[in-house]
Amino acid sequence: MSVSIFTSVVNRPEFLEIQEKLFRKFLKCEYQFNVIDDSLDNSISSEFKSVSEKYNITYYRKSQENRSRDESRWAGARHATETIQWTFDEIIKKKHSEDLVLFLDSDMFLLDEFNIEEYMSDAIIAALPQTRGHVKYIWNGIMFFDMKKVLAIDPELNFSDGMVDGELTDIGGHFYYYFKKNNLSFKETDVTYPTHFQEIQIQSDDITQGFNFELHLDGKFLHYRAGTNWHTQSNWKGKDDPLKTKEEIFKRIVGEFI
Repeated sequence: MSVSIFTSVVNRPEFLEIQEKLFRKFLKCEYQFNVIDDSLDNSISSEFKSVSEKYNITYYRKSQENRSRDESRWAGARHATETIQWTFDEIIKKKHSEDLVLFLDSDMFLLDEFNIEEYMSDAIIAALPQTRGHVKYIWNGIMFFDMKKVLAIDPELNFSDGMVDGELTDIGGHFYYYFKKNNLSFKETDVTYPTHFQEIQIQSDDITQGFNFELHLDGKFLHYRAGTNWHTQSNWKGKDDPLKTKEEIFKRIVGEFI
């Protein structure tokens, strides 16, 4: 069975290169890496395309023609939802309908050996659960889909946020209805918040402004968090992280694994 990985990007072209290097080292199955470039800045977009060509990553440039002119960081979060939905409807359903698919945040990095085929052998969908009151759904940062099984059950996946059964949800909230309608459960991934890397304190608001590093799937994936800068600066469209200490810690961590 083919394995296809998808990530949507708007900033930080260096992250894409790091992701690919770590996939090549640790992923224990054949895979195709696909990047959906949703950048607002054409110069940053050119960098993503260059990295993709260098590492034979399948590159898609999502059109910006119908993008909302409200470019606040919160509008950017809503647009991310639309991008995931577009990717699923226009690319995955049409070109990868029998694949194992991994949706991954652009700042999520594999740090240990991992086999997606083995992990998904007993699952249809796997993801980190989110709950808002009684509403349980999946987080969009790391999502696995056995597309052949998914499409056989119900092909209409809705990645929207918003009000769901009386509860306010973020991206993926409408999956609550999908699981309820189809009497379906999902394989739950996990998350932990490390306090140190070696001797370095990494869970500190002074360093991360509250967006601390995460470890997912029994520590196999490191999540930088807010790696597109949306939470840290008034001009969130740039590729330079203003949290320089956090960035330096990240470089030291991944340097130990690449």
